Amino acid sequence: MFPGSAHTARRVLAGLLASLAVACMAETVARDNAPRASTPPAVIAPITPIALGDILSRAAEDQRRAERATRLLASADPVDRLSLQLDGIARSVESKVETEDAANLRALPIRRLESLARHWNFDADRIGRWEAQARRDFAPYSDSALQLAQRRQAWSATRASGLLDGLPAVMSDRVDAILAQIDSAEAGLGRALARQFALTQRASELTARIQAGASDAAAAIEDIDRRLLHRDAPPLWRGLGTGLGTGAAWEAMKQGMDVESRFAADYSAADTANQQALRVLQLLLLPLILWLTYRSRSSRIDAAHTAHVAPALRRPVSSWLLLSMLGVLVLEPDAPLLVHEFALLLALVPVLRLLPRAALAALGAWPYVAIALYALDRLGVAAVADAPAYRLFVLAQTLLTLGATVWLLRHPVTHEAGQGSSLVRVLKMMGWLAVPLLAVSAVANVSGNVSLAEMLTSALIDSGYMALLLFAAVVACMGIVRTLLDQPEIAGRRLLQKHGALLLSAGNRLLVLAASLCWLVYALDVFRVLQPLQTFGFAVLKLGVDVGEVSIHVGDVLAFAVSVWLAYWSARAVRRLLHDELPRYSHLPRGAGNSIATLSYYGVLLLGLLVALSAAGLKLSQLTLMLGALGVGVGFGLQNVVNNFVSGLVLMFERPIQPGDMVETGGVAGTVREIGLRATTLRTYDGADVVVPNGLLLSSNLTNWTMFDRSRRFEIAVGVAYGSDPSQVLHLLESTARAIPGIAEKPAPAAQLTGYGDNALNFVLRAWTLNIDNWGALRSELMARVLAALQAEGIAIPYPQLDLHLSDAQMQSRRGSVSSESPDTPTHDGAQR
Repeated sequence: MFPGSAHTARRVLAGLLASLAVACMAETVARDNAPRASTPPAVIAPITPIALGDILSRAAEDQRRAERATRLLASADPVDRLSLQLDGIARSVESKVETEDAANLRALPIRRLESLARHWNFDADRIGRWEAQARRDFAPYSDSALQLAQRRQAWSATRASGLLDGLPAVMSDRVDAILAQIDSAEAGLGRALARQFALTQRASELTARIQAGASDAAAAIEDIDRRLLHRDAPPLWRGLGTGLGTGAAWEAMKQGMDVESRFAADYSAADTANQQALRVLQLLLLPLILWLTYRSRSSRIDAAHTAHVAPALRRPVSSWLLLSMLGVLVLEPDAPLLVHEFALLLALVPVLRLLPRAALAALGAWPYVAIALYALDRLGVAAVADAPAYRLFVLAQTLLTLGATVWLLRHPVTHEAGQGSSLVRVLKMMGWLAVPLLAVSAVANVSGNVSLAEMLTSALIDSGYMALLLFAAVVACMGIVRTLLDQPEIAGRRLLQKHGALLLSAGNRLLVLAASLCWLVYALDVFRVLQPLQTFGFAVLKLGVDVGEVSIHVGDVLAFAVSVWLAYWSARAVRRLLHDELPRYSHLPRGAGNSIATLSYYGVLLLGLLVALSAAGLKLSQLTLMLGALGVGVGFGLQNVVNNFVSGLVLMFERPIQPGDMVETGGVAGTVREIGLRATTLRTYDGADVVVPNGLLLSSNLTNWTMFDRSRRFEIAVGVAYGSDPSQVLHLLESTARAIPGIAEKPAPAAQLTGYGDNALNFVLRAWTLNIDNWGALRSELMARVLAALQAEGIAIPYPQLDLHLSDAQMQSRRGSVSSESPDTPTHDGAQR
């Protein structure tokens, strides 16, 4: 009824083989420093016998698992596809190993070594992507093998416990069929895992060769950098030494070009994310430039922008080609050196065509000489393989560059004052700095330090051409940006109308700053000082103090400061943008634009602070103590602060006030200038700025004169002499008010008789204005006109007067009391009358 001992041994052996293959493949593929498992590791449950009542259901479930494993084995084997990919990587490795071994690397020029280092790094990235793909493709096989092995052990434990004894024949046959199917699936999975294991073993060996090649290339570059101040050839007066010969030199150059060509082809076929981004940029940039060219030619351009716009849009293809080639350098820094050189050569003509006429007139022959020298330097690749010929070429190139620089400095171009004078001054300063460096290069070449001579000459030429290229790129970018902002669809934006000139100036400065930083990094790299500076900088950034789980380093502090600074300026820019753009949308509720702008400001600040803390290396677990201390502080002494912050949020969402409103609260009246999360700033009518906590605004009575409209009623009191006709006065007051511009017709001015005073009939005149800003001036003018109208009609405004009536008896008694008093009689306070 059950398989015999031989069959059992075969099944156990298949399970062990599958488990061993899984373990070996996982051990080989996994990275020690950065494991990147695509699926969570399988959890091995303890093996227990299958309950008697679960035998049939477990048999059905295991049959489905076995069928899935069989279908997996019947599908396309990923080993074939991955093997082809690995063959391509292996061919790239073999080509480099055959042409440049570790012993000959130090004899190669620095450009060839840098390209070789990029090639090794590219192969390392390829093998890394291959391993990640292999893990994803091999995971279903290893998981299925592990699950079937566990199921096999469960059935074995069940049989050993005797639960399968005495089962009906139908059930026994069913179990035997399932076990046979598991055996077959395990055998197939074992063979597949064996192939996968062999492939991963091969990949591991290839990875080791790539790492060794990259290390050799890096060591050769470091050796050349160390030998820059040491002789590497005999002095020129002792001869040039022996070279490879013409045939051998050409053969070596041909092999090097073949390796570079394969590198370029492999890099293009890799189709990385940066390559895709570059293609998208190039595809979007060309129609944009052509559209702007068409729009600029069909409309007049501001004369102030002509100097920047004209070169960029008169030559749209040159602008697109220059910016596209610059995008290759920026977005593909690890591309083959052949690709970078091709991009720089394609940009030669666009650089000259895009320089403004004023710049060309001020620079004279400098741009043409720089481009000619750069093209000549690139022709020297033909002599790289033959060391003596290349040495003579470098010497001739150095002397030619030195002579051209001195001639240009001694024959300056005459130009009008202010026409590129700053550019000419910078160019002259750089030229005088280049003269001694070129002289040192020539002396080093003659004395035998060819590496130093080659580095100085090529670095000066390359950095000069890169400066010219970046200058032309800045001119092209500014021309495109200015023309884009001049389009009617964009120029009507409130932000551009208010801050257009400032934004253009800031954008120009940012472009110049970015170009300057890029040129500086490029110049440091070609002068072979970037790597030492990076090493020194990383060492300084790692300085710090470690106390338990808390670590503070210079790099962390710098990253925190830069992140906070960027967050602050980003938040300000977002708030300014929203403040200027949201009022254009009239469907937004009152005050919603200000609330959105303010909340966005604080949201960006908060996000920037979190990013800054993360950049500084602060973990969430390390914030527990800070948050606990903050909670204690809130409980004891920060209630008012928290109350003000919460009140600020309430003001943001309820929006009872907004900037520009005229309000009165707590005895303070003024115009709302700014609503913050903690406090609101009011500008009083006397010109003082009063900071009112938000909690006070919500807890006290708040009068908003401009919450729904800007209308306001004001009144004046008028008193006329008794005897005046009240109806005439009422009519006169209302007609006078209606005749003043600025007083609203609806509600109409209204005059009323309010009472009988001691000296006059009291009237009040009430009027409305639709603009609260001028109600004080209107009230003053109304009072003046009312006075003039009353005087014109002969209606008097009485002065306050008091009538005193005395009888004759009171007068006589008063006189007697006065005469009876002697002049010498002292008063009650001792004074003499």
